[in-house]
Amino acid sequence: MPKNHGLWEEYILNTGNKIAFFRKFKKMSLETLAAKTKIPLKTLEAIENSSLELITPEISKLAAYFKVEPELLLSANSVIEIDKLRLLDFILRKFNQMQDTKSLQSQITNWIILTITNEIRHWRDSRKESVEVLCKINRSQEAQKRAQSRDKKYAPFREYFKKIQKQRFNKYMKLGKKLTANGFVLWFLGTKAAKISIPYRQSNWQSKLNQLAQANNREFKKALE
Repeated sequence: MPKNHGLWEEYILNTGNKIAFFRKFKKMSLETLAAKTKIPLKTLEAIENSSLELITPEISKLAAYFKVEPELLLSANSVIEIDKLRLLDFILRKFNQMQDTKSLQSQITNWIILTITNEIRHWRDSRKESVEVLCKINRSQEAQKRAQSRDKKYAPFREYFKKIQKQRFNKYMKLGKKLTANGFVLWFLGTKAAKISIPYRQSNWQSKLNQLAQANNREFKKALE
């Protein structure tokens, strides 16, 4: 909703055609509005001389141009249910201190329309935010599931790889040598790769195995401290 209190105060007080109201508020001629919205002039003239009951493509286009909800351009009776209008009319007639009850009813009805339309927009925005949050949570949960699935798939190989590396690490320790991660990976690929299925893309073998070997080496060294 535009933060223009003057506009909405005038809207509430207005009892005429809402298209004409917004056009005049913007100090536009029918010809200018027709050129801006690409709606034929004769169509606009007919719209301004009608009681607008339904949202049509032209109404939607005008609402987009004026940056308001399409419902705000409709006649009051088409937005507020007839039984609600009758109740409002009854209330106003019961308290008939004002001379122009019909005008007051129209102003109150416009206020109701404005309020309802604003609430609908807030609801739509809240719903959109809620849906986006839920989608984000769902994507996160799906990513976690995929990660867990990959972890489960790779776990047996990681354990085997770690076991072989530990044996090799201890052997080098006894000989007073240092086993580097890269050195172990080259040895593993040269002697073990043909005997076991490595669950990584072959082009990534050395990179992935180096990461595993480095992490294992850090764990082995920490255990010796």
